Amino acid sequence: MFDIFDITVIGFLVGVIGTGLGGVVSLFIKNTKRMMSFLLGLTGGFMLFIVTFHLIPESYYVSGNMFTVVGGVALGIMLILLVEGYTNRLGENPYVKSSILLGISIAVHNFPEGLALGSSFLTMSSLGPTLALAMLVHDIPEGVAMAVPMKINKDSPLKIILYTLLIGAPTGFGAFLGGYLGTFSPQIIALCLSFAGGTMLYIICDEMIPNAKTLHKGRVSSIGIILGFLAGVLLYVK
Repeated sequence: MFDIFDITVIGFLVGVIGTGLGGVVSLFIKNTKRMMSFLLGLTGGFMLFIVTFHLIPESYYVSGNMFTVVGGVALGIMLILLVEGYTNRLGENPYVKSSILLGISIAVHNFPEGLALGSSFLTMSSLGPTLALAMLVHDIPEGVAMAVPMKINKDSPLKIILYTLLIGAPTGFGAFLGGYLGTFSPQIIALCLSFAGGTMLYIICDEMIPNAKTLHKGRVSSIGIILGFLAGVLLYVK
């Protein structure tokens, strides 16, 4: 049986290592406009799958209430609009802004995942390690998604890795709360999931896909979107 300290440490390791590995992987990708356009499309397509078949459906499944789902999505979009207005005043270029906004949405998404992870260790210890491994693998492409705009902006490797490590930390906080409280209000978990879905959906449509097309005018970004979506299908559909 895992105690609360073990659960918290595992949660932090799963989140930080997963997204951090995504940041490391991005460093070995050739930084050309054509390649970066493809990768922005690829990660955008993958994240679109996560929102469509993971976050929003799970939110409804947990809550059974469509108002919670729609409310969470609306709140997520409102948050991104507020943050976007702030980054615009700072004069950030579009790739830095995409990275900041996506980092926020991934961090928000990782918190309820941590809740689920912590609860699974407490109530069904045999499920916990399996779920932890699945979440770690799942976090790698999310780390890549955040790192690609930073790489396009020619940020330093250290900065890329540090930021991708940080966005995984909320998994640890969620694991602590999930393990400490045992079970969480389904409505709160559902709201967190739909909130993250709303933030990601807006960023994909307003930032990632348009920036991918702007970076390179050819078809590679569209191909990337399709392949990213199909990759999600292959990875998550049993």
